[in-house]
Amino acid sequence: MTESELRTFKISSIKNLHIYGRTGKSGDSLALFWTASGISVESTTGELWAELEGDYETYEPWVSVWINGKQVSRFIVEKGRRWYCLFRGLSPKQNRFTLLKETQAMSGDERHMLLVHALGVPKNVEGKSDEIFLPQKERSLRIEFVGDSITTGEGLYGATDEMDWISGWMGLSENYALSTAKNLDADFRLLSQSGWGVVSGWDNNRNSTMPRHYGKICSLAPGERNRKMGAQDENDFEKWKPDFVIVNLGTNDWGAFNNPPFKDEKSGVFWKLSVGEDGKPVQRDLSFFQNGVKDFITQIREKNPDAKIIWAYGMCGPELGEEIKQSVEEYKKESGDSKVDFILLDSMQNESDEEKGSRMHPGKGTHSRACKILCGKIRELTEEKKNG
Repeated sequence: MTESELRTFKISSIKNLHIYGRTGKSGDSLALFWTASGISVESTTGELWAELEGDYETYEPWVSVWINGKQVSRFIVEKGRRWYCLFRGLSPKQNRFTLLKETQAMSGDERHMLLVHALGVPKNVEGKSDEIFLPQKERSLRIEFVGDSITTGEGLYGATDEMDWISGWMGLSENYALSTAKNLDADFRLLSQSGWGVVSGWDNNRNSTMPRHYGKICSLAPGERNRKMGAQDENDFEKWKPDFVIVNLGTNDWGAFNNPPFKDEKSGVFWKLSVGEDGKPVQRDLSFFQNGVKDFITQIREKNPDAKIIWAYGMCGPELGEEIKQSVEEYKKESGDSKVDFILLDSMQNESDEEKGSRMHPGKGTHSRACKILCGKIRELTEEKKNG
């Protein structure tokens, strides 16, 4: 089907559109930056198209299509602007169509871009926009996830022995964060970047830290084009208030303790988180890390005064888990803030061969167990709020 055979609707004109994630704008179009950013519509149409525009130098954007909460396809958005058929042939009943970006924001690819320009239905579908795209149920729960490659879903696609760092191995099917939101019928946002940490990236690069970018829309997305689309803008924390902020960071900080120094080209300084002869972090660097944990919780609390904060950790292994737990407890004692918890998640070290993911990352089994633990904790805390 060509564009001339479609009834088209600019994305900015669709009244009953739901938008996921921190997003930007390019004219009347929607810019998707983060993993799991996207849109959903409810409609009785049996066929839905989307006009998308992609660009990249190295890391192409992938998207997935979901119907009534189940993933039905995923594909690469090619360079340039064109129409894509999301699905066709459905019987005329009300369905929820969701389009989500599967690929994380790419801090290492200035040209990486994904725009949603419009939606289209066959010309024989009658009615105004708000008759074709119906009102959607407002979710009573909102959850924000902040993490690294685990939250990006790196390793959820591809065979176990795949080791190439490519955007195709990042995914949302069985992703613990998306699964948690789905199980709790919650609206969601994901902010994640592979290899990044609390105070250091895996390679000891201290520029690769999520707390530096938490207050912005998506300031790790580089370049003038991303700036013009709003990536560097301050995030409006009043516009979307999470009930829970889930932090899953620390794995790459542990990697930094076990990797060579990193030279910062601007200052010429070498950065290194070090371990002693016993293989344990030296106290100076451990304190630097633990203070970073407390500082990030403080920042999240300042931006989200009413949210419950859960630091969930351990999917790649328990190392630094006790230290993070100690930091959380110290923060609570020093601040008097009781709405912060730490939970240890099940490790990929316990995976069966059938459960293993690619790129030495957690597979679907570990993600599933993390989802179960998080859902249990969130339900527990939600009940406490109702009864308290």
